[in-house]
Amino acid sequence: MRLNPRLISIVTALLSATPLMGNTLDLEAAAKMKISETKVEETFSQGIKQMMDELGDVEVVRMMPISQVMLIQLKDKPPMFISSNGRFLIEGEIKDLWNMTPVKTAEQADSTWLLHLDSFGDGSLMSQMAVIPYGNPSIPKQARIFVSPTAKESQEFVKSLDPMEVNVDLVIFPHEKGAITPAMKAWCGYSTTDTIQALITGKTEKINQRECSEVDLKKVMTPMLMATYLDINKVPYLVRIDGRRSSGVPKNTLSWLENKPQLDAETTDKTIAIGAHSE
Repeated sequence: MRLNPRLISIVTALLSATPLMGNTLDLEAAAKMKISETKVEETFSQGIKQMMDELGDVEVVRMMPISQVMLIQLKDKPPMFISSNGRFLIEGEIKDLWNMTPVKTAEQADSTWLLHLDSFGDGSLMSQMAVIPYGNPSIPKQARIFVSPTAKESQEFVKSLDPMEVNVDLVIFPHEKGAITPAMKAWCGYSTTDTIQALITGKTEKINQRECSEVDLKKVMTPMLMATYLDINKVPYLVRIDGRRSSGVPKNTLSWLENKPQLDAETTDKTIAIGAHSE
């Protein structure tokens, strides 16, 4: 694969401008800097820029010690928001920036756990990422799965998928700095077979390559830029079509993809722990 110096410089700028935290780009830390002419803001995707514009002129951002926020509904009272440690009471309206809607009811609070990639933002996010359709097209689309060619658990997961029993989109996501080049090579393989092999083995040296462009680089880098914003903290990261998410491999992948009820206590505990990210 041939990458020109301009593409390499773009990657370098993306990695140097915004610090890595937990193997993802920390967009909140970058937003805290709020210097409009810096390379940090220049490296944000257009979608993030638009989101910040809609918030208005942000003068100061303070990171608060809030791990979670709960909606509390009292009888005959408007809903209120409070931090899970009981320290902070938030007055006023909370807006879900995933779909730009206010959160005013318990039902709307429940829906904030769901991630609808097709309607996210202006509805163009899926077209901005490196997506590989995989599986049986006669089955209704089940999920979008973020995978990395250098993560062992991700490799094993892709290998375990039976293409006759699933219909998913694999989203190539370089979960760490060292995964960028393998991810680019996987995405720029001549065939889907080449790409899947790269995602399973992590080996890209012998894969036939097409010419990679700046557009290809942006598609591979977009999930990395959006990782913190989308709550992607582990690969594989599954987003079912109904919006439910699983951070890591579900205990029974096929049942989870088919949305079958699960009564397993361990699975139920996991659901509670990560707020319905998994069943």
